[in-house]
Amino acid sequence: MNRINWIDWAKAFCMTVVVFCHLPQQEDTFYLQYLASVILSTFFFISGYLKKKNLSIKESAKKYSYSLLIPYIIYNAIYYPYWMVKFYIEHGELTWTDAIKPITGTLLGQLNSSISCELNGVTWFLIALFLMHILTDVLNKHKHGKSIMLILSIITMILYGANKYYHYAPYITYHGFIRCLCFFFLGNLFQQWHYLQSLNFKKDLAIGSTTLLLSLILFYWHINEERFILHITLYYVVNLVSVYAFIHLSRSLNNIKSKLITLISIGTLLIFGLHRMMIGVIDFGIEHILHRSNIIYNWCECLIIALIIEIMLLPIIIYRRKWLILFGKDARIIPSTSV
Repeated sequence: MNRINWIDWAKAFCMTVVVFCHLPQQEDTFYLQYLASVILSTFFFISGYLKKKNLSIKESAKKYSYSLLIPYIIYNAIYYPYWMVKFYIEHGELTWTDAIKPITGTLLGQLNSSISCELNGVTWFLIALFLMHILTDVLNKHKHGKSIMLILSIITMILYGANKYYHYAPYITYHGFIRCLCFFFLGNLFQQWHYLQSLNFKKDLAIGSTTLLLSLILFYWHINEERFILHITLYYVVNLVSVYAFIHLSRSLNNIKSKLITLISIGTLLIFGLHRMMIGVIDFGIEHILHRSNIIYNWCECLIIALIIEIMLLPIIIYRRKWLILFGKDARIIPSTSV
């Protein structure tokens, strides 16, 4: 299938915001809290919307093992030497027990426990996405699949609220899975129902602007946790409205072609896998070259650094034929312009 320009805009925007949010900055700002709370929902919605149709369970397991699990292992392997150097600098020593923990943590899906610790923590996204793909293929072949999707969505919403309140499972992959499963299902249902097919600039811009404003207003109420049930309920309302906002605003940009946006969209997996390490190297360099300790960037510096990180990875994205495994692609298949 040919590239869909508005989806490239949505993916590029989401990826840039993810890098932006992971940079060290003042954490209690309204804009950071809002972006960090809503951006992954759009990411998972797009993933569900783009999901390949009519795969058997065997085909699905094979396809997504190659496109998600192998990159997961690779990006953690790339991160491991950086982790060891960082650990040694921070602690002054590195024992065999210390060195084995992140390996175990990676094999257990970024689990923090007495015998393991997360390595490249952001790669939980790939494990969760793999599970969502397999689960969706199973349910799409079931007679009552859509009803089960609805039930599972409600259950995972409740589990997310309970986990946030009781902290019963401090496990980032599980936390991310139960938080975002409903948005992956929603994106896949939109694909099946052939929603978002027609484009209308004025309509998309109006819907996008209105829902963005609404989501910001609702989020202002959501961040007050004194009434916890309302807080969690508003979390999902805010995220649903924000998905509509970002999707429709991206659709309003469909007629604007940008090679940079397309490349960032193509390189989403690469940027996801490498950006935390690159942030660490940049922070370390600034601390030692400019003698700035306890780095806190302002929003403008964060945006500039996020764009610099993405631009630094452009050569690999442009010449990706040599590095297809980093993009979850089979090197035996000539890359096309498909999304």
